[in-house]
Amino acid sequence: MKKVLLASVLAAVVLLAFFAGRLTHRTPESATAAQATAKSQPAGQAAEKKQLYTCGMHPQVIEDHPGDCPICGMKLVPLKKDADPSGDAPSNPEAHKEKRKILYWRAPMDPTYISKKPGKSPMGMDLVPVYADQVSSGDISISPTVVQDIGVTSTPVVRKPFSKTIRTYGTATWSETTLAAMNTKVGGWIEKLDVNETGQIVRRGQPLISIYSPKLVATQEEYLAALDAARSLQKSTDPSVAAGGSQLLAAARRRLRLWDISDAQIRELERTRKVRKTMVLYAPISGIVTHRAVVVGDHVQPGMNLVRIAALNPIWVMGSIYEEDIPLVKKGMKAKVTFDTLPGETFEGAVDYVYPYVGGKSRTAQVRIRLPNAKGEILPEMYATVQIKVPISPDAVVIPDNAVIRASSTDNVVFIAEGHGHFRGRKVVLGPEGDDGMVMVKAGLEPGERVVTSAQFMLDSESQLKAVIQEMLSHKKTGNS
Repeated sequence: MKKVLLASVLAAVVLLAFFAGRLTHRTPESATAAQATAKSQPAGQAAEKKQLYTCGMHPQVIEDHPGDCPICGMKLVPLKKDADPSGDAPSNPEAHKEKRKILYWRAPMDPTYISKKPGKSPMGMDLVPVYADQVSSGDISISPTVVQDIGVTSTPVVRKPFSKTIRTYGTATWSETTLAAMNTKVGGWIEKLDVNETGQIVRRGQPLISIYSPKLVATQEEYLAALDAARSLQKSTDPSVAAGGSQLLAAARRRLRLWDISDAQIRELERTRKVRKTMVLYAPISGIVTHRAVVVGDHVQPGMNLVRIAALNPIWVMGSIYEEDIPLVKKGMKAKVTFDTLPGETFEGAVDYVYPYVGGKSRTAQVRIRLPNAKGEILPEMYATVQIKVPISPDAVVIPDNAVIRASSTDNVVFIAEGHGHFRGRKVVLGPEGDDGMVMVKAGLEPGERVVTSAQFMLDSESQLKAVIQEMLSHKKTGNS
């Protein structure tokens, strides 16, 4: 266990040395002498006391001249003349009533070397004291000058509406609501075909198929006979006879309509009194022919699908979303879609449906986005990038994402700036990551507190070093007891 702790401490020391820049080989003898000189001066000579210097990261280091900290290499800062060289408290009677408690002594160049009493380190340096208020878990005290030198910045915790943008991929496909199939309700033979290939673009009302049907010819002749009879019977003085002629004509007209003969074709038949040999089928919608099942000369039966047509406007984009995002996406949410084949263009649509099942291998659910496509630029099977903006909370506690130190898969830590160089580490419970580099905080922070947004890794390294040393000291005490 001690070896593991020693390895942890050495790793923390290396990390501190990397961030601080360099280590020096200055010995702390001058600091000890400066402390002794300062303590030996009478109280009346306090105004003439020589200027002392200390390290913002290691307040136990005291020098009588400017220079670098022998532990971390940072530049020493002037110590206030009314401060106690042995600590951070001012030199007043109230502050001296209670002396700072020394937990242990350590070597300035090797924090893993710990002793319960003052002395020399294996390198011949004087051991420096470590006080109880310097190893409090998560608490760091740094000189304001050093805070500025290492670039520590902070920002307030705020409460505001919070949203998240889900970014995923998708594929364009036909809208199933616009698919149409052409078939015939009467048997016959394909005499003419105006759609010769799949993929052909057709317009609504365009003639596509001409079918010769003997039954259709006979029905047209019957209609003309019924028309003549109705006109003749209209002259009868018996109302029932005139009504019978009208009913016979209406039945013949209804039969033609049931065979998809339009009113315009019926009027043309009445006007010309020429029986059409073929029946023409017209495109029911505008779109692309996706399937053609017949050629000229084929015999067709009633109900047989001849041609399938799919419209291009609107079009669907099928996006994939991960399991954790499924509860967030709702019908009607706005979506932005871009295509690599259409650079510079952004299409705006809406979520039309979220499919209630998850793919077994991908572990994603399908979300359907309906896009307008009046120009026909979007084609089926085109790859798309999808962005869905999801409102999470109208009143959420949020902080910048770069303020969070992700210590593990479950532990997230931030440092609270308490002012005057004091910082406190705190665990927080995070929610989803939002837009503009913000993250939602479910627990651990209150609005108005300030979180550190830069140089927090140096604070974390110092905090971990103190925690490891304190744990090592605890193990030593347990072993000696």
